[in-house]
Amino acid sequence: MIKKLQRRFILLTMSCIGFIFFIILLILNISMTASSQKRGFDLLSKYIRNQSIATLLAGESHPGGPRAGDSLTPGEVPPNFKPDKPPNDWFNNMRIFSVLYSSSGQAVEISTKGNPNLSESSLLTLADTILKNPKAKGRISGYLYLYVPSKDGTSIYFLDYGPEREMSMQLWRICLWVGLAGMLIILVPVIFLSRWITKPVQQAFDRQKQFIADASHELKTPLTIITTNAEVLESALPNNKWLNYILEQSGRMKTLINSLLDLARLDAGNEKNAFQNFDLSKAVRNTALSFESLAYEYEKKYSFEIADGLSLYGNEENIKQLVTILLDNAFKYSDAKGCITISLAPFSDKKQLLVHNTGKGIDGKDQKHIFERFYRLDSSRSRQSGGYGLGLSIAESIVKNHKGKINVKSDGKSYTEFCILLP
Repeated sequence: MIKKLQRRFILLTMSCIGFIFFIILLILNISMTASSQKRGFDLLSKYIRNQSIATLLAGESHPGGPRAGDSLTPGEVPPNFKPDKPPNDWFNNMRIFSVLYSSSGQAVEISTKGNPNLSESSLLTLADTILKNPKAKGRISGYLYLYVPSKDGTSIYFLDYGPEREMSMQLWRICLWVGLAGMLIILVPVIFLSRWITKPVQQAFDRQKQFIADASHELKTPLTIITTNAEVLESALPNNKWLNYILEQSGRMKTLINSLLDLARLDAGNEKNAFQNFDLSKAVRNTALSFESLAYEYEKKYSFEIADGLSLYGNEENIKQLVTILLDNAFKYSDAKGCITISLAPFSDKKQLLVHNTGKGIDGKDQKHIFERFYRLDSSRSRQSGGYGLGLSIAESIVKNHKGKINVKSDGKSYTEFCILLP
């Protein structure tokens, strides 16, 4: 239980840290992408402005030149004009392409700057796509573009966004690996922190187990004396109802104490010292055979199917106790003249033990709790049958000590089936 609590703490803590890291990484990536796109559009704007001024100074007119309403004439320099610095270097210049359209919509100039990876036809296809749904700026097929309309026609300028995109991806990968390395480093103190946080729980749990074991041992002696004295008195005073009450309740108390001692031993793991290879098929069959008389007495249908030759490394007495607990429950809680079956068979690389009985079944809300200690579905019914809600807890501890799994299936109406997988 403590190990499970530690694992949950580590998982929850690391999940929160991972979620925060992912959010930070996502925000960083979005902001980096937005910033690089803004720089790209600024680069395009400066390029277009410089091209327009250069054309104006040359006394020419083209679709990207001065707009309608400008008072400038060819060859005239705007007042207070300070030309922008050209884009960073020739590299930026070489990755800016353009398509110029006339006022009639015909492409009059296509500039790919001699880029071998970009043909005029593919650039024209991109420009035609933009013309169908024109926007002032945007992104298409790995290119940033600016759409510049004028009275003489339309110009579309493209910027190869590959270097910026690659830089963003590289930054993303670096941040991802740094973050994963950081999480692995953080994992170490989180593990130690989980042990420190669960230490009081572990101490309380250990004290509880020790108390149960000590109290059970201490109660055995006075209970044995009480039972022995009552039996002696019964021989002198036969059919005395008071003595019968004492013996009946002493028997119930003895059953409870033995169950508590079994739990204490299983929790302590002492049973693992007696592990050895044994014939699982024989152990289950012999235990199942002992219930035939009970089936005959209560007129219930009882059958078993045990595969031969199955062995297990474990505690044979514990496995017999497990089968006894499950069959005892099956007989107690099956309906009148009901049907009980037990089977043992290989299942993949494991052994599967099934105990099935007809009857009322177990509701879904109760199935999650039936392995808890002192949990009883029907208190009055359990009291009549002598149960204390410890049997299935002992069964679960036995299965866990053998590195197996146990679960229950029931429709809550007509049947209950316990399934055990052993290695």
